[in-house]
Amino acid sequence: MSDSDEVSEIEVDSEISISGAISGSYQFFMSHFNHFVRLAWVPLAIWVLVELGCDYALNVHGIVYDSMVPRAIVSAAFALVWYRQFLMGEKYATYDQLFDNVVSPGVFNLYSLLRSIARIVITTIILFVPTLMLSISFMFYQYSQGVLMDEAAIQDVAFKSTTLVVLLFSPILVRLSLYTVGVALGRQTMSIRDIWRKTSGSTWILWLLILRAFLPITLYTYFITWAFETISNKLAMDYIWSSLFVNIPTAFLTLMMLAIVVAVNGEAFKVMVGIRKAPRDE
Repeated sequence: MSDSDEVSEIEVDSEISISGAISGSYQFFMSHFNHFVRLAWVPLAIWVLVELGCDYALNVHGIVYDSMVPRAIVSAAFALVWYRQFLMGEKYATYDQLFDNVVSPGVFNLYSLLRSIARIVITTIILFVPTLMLSISFMFYQYSQGVLMDEAAIQDVAFKSTTLVVLLFSPILVRLSLYTVGVALGRQTMSIRDIWRKTSGSTWILWLLILRAFLPITLYTYFITWAFETISNKLAMDYIWSSLFVNIPTAFLTLMMLAIVVAVNGEAFKVMVGIRKAPRDE
């Protein structure tokens, strides 16, 4: 989609091409790389500084901090603004615009906050309960086989259980993920029920679409990260240089991966839900 403001109403196409959407997302990324750099450098810097702070706390003070939450927040912010870049154009793809349309007074009120909290709680319960039951079952089974259930073993079980549950629920999650696009675009009246209705009958095509977009770049990112960590360990770098050496490419590739997947999901939203191509009345 170009950055020009075409005057037309909300439009919905008839079908989505998996190959076309994926190739289009890569082409969009390459043709808008300067916009990617403009939007990604702040989340990247925050990511790297957070990891550096955690490494400092561990190596100097022996304190362990989990960087997952701040990394998730900056990644989510980038994903939301890249949705706007893909579907609305450069004019609307700024963090100020995102704030004004998502969390500013009059848009994000107490009712919206309570609804968001309720969705998070319900989603967490839906995923947590089967994960907990599966983890307990795994632990009892391994314990019955004589496996010592130390902290590492418990973490391994929890990771495998979470992965399995997310995989099982992924057909539902990919449909609900289009709601995030509506949030990014400032669709105040759009509900999860609307998304569920509009994606009816498209579960597997959405699942295959996200899988084909997500899997290759994820494997590539994992391999690059592993390679940088291996090199860092072999060179016995100081923790500061090691943190920068590993996390700068890791953050960059993760945000690049997000940009690709976001564009694919945005294309699915454009086809199944529709977007407003006319300028928004401010």
